[in-house]
Amino acid sequence: MNQANLIVARIERARQDHGISVAELARRINVDRKRLWYVLNGQRSMHVDEFVRLCAVMDMSLACFLTKEQASDLAETARPPAADDSRHTGWATSSSTVEFTYSTSSQRSCT
Repeated sequence: MNQANLIVARIERARQDHGISVAELARRINVDRKRLWYVLNGQRSMHVDEFVRLCAVMDMSLACFLTKEQASDLAETARPPAADDSRHTGWATSSSTVEFTYSTSSQRSCT
C-alpha cells in the first residue's frame, strides 16, 4: 500500500469509527464536501492545513499516518549527533534520545 492509500484508509477508518459522514467531516474541518470526497477517492491532494485540522477533529496524532518503518527512520534522524561528530559544531550533546510513538494517552490510538 502506498503512502497516499495508507493515509486515506486511516482517515476513512477514523471517520467510520466516529460514525460521521463525509459531509459532516468536511463541515468540521471547514472544507467543501466535494473537495473532501475527491481527496478520499484519490482524485485530489489535501492541503497541509486541512490535514492538520482533520487530525485535530478526529483526535489523531500525525504519527498515525506513518508506517512503523517511517517512524523508525524519523526517530533515527532526530537523534542528536555523537559527541565526536565534528561536522555538527555548536550542537549540545545529551544522553537523551528522541522517542517516536504512534499515539499518546490523550489521543485516540491509530488503527
